[in-house]
Amino acid sequence: MRNKAILIFGSLLLAACAASDKYSDIIARATPPSPALKAEIVAGAKELVYDPSSIRDAEISNVATLPEGLQGVCVRADSKDVSGRYLGQHSIGIPIRNGKIAGGSLDHPLCDRMDVQWQPFPELERLPGK
Repeated sequence: MRNKAILIFGSLLLAACAASDKYSDIIARATPPSPALKAEIVAGAKELVYDPSSIRDAEISNVATLPEGLQGVCVRADSKDVSGRYLGQHSIGIPIRNGKIAGGSLDHPLCDRMDVQWQPFPELERLPGK
C-alpha cells in the first residue's frame, strides 16, 4: 500500500512539474528552420567563428514561436579556438525578431532541454577558412 501511495504521489508531482513548464508546448509546436534563416546563420558564422572551416558536428533546432511573436532557434557545433584546439560542442540561442536574427546567447539553457528537436546543419560545416 505504501509503495502504491508513493507511486501515485510521485506521478502527481511529476505531472504538476510538467504542467507548469511554459516552454514544452512551444517547443512541441516548433517548425523546421527555413533555408533563408539557415543562410543568414551561416553568413553570421563566417564573421563570428575564429576558424569557420573547423566547424563540425553542427546541428540546428526547430524554430519556436513565443506568444508575443518573438521566435528563437538554437544552433550547436564544435569549432577550433585561436590555439587550434577544438572547444567541444557549444550551443547558441538565437532570437529572431521580424524575421531577422537579433543577437545570440552562448550556451542558452533552453537549448539544453531534452525536448528540443535537432537536425543536422551541414551548410555550417562547409564554410571556407578565413
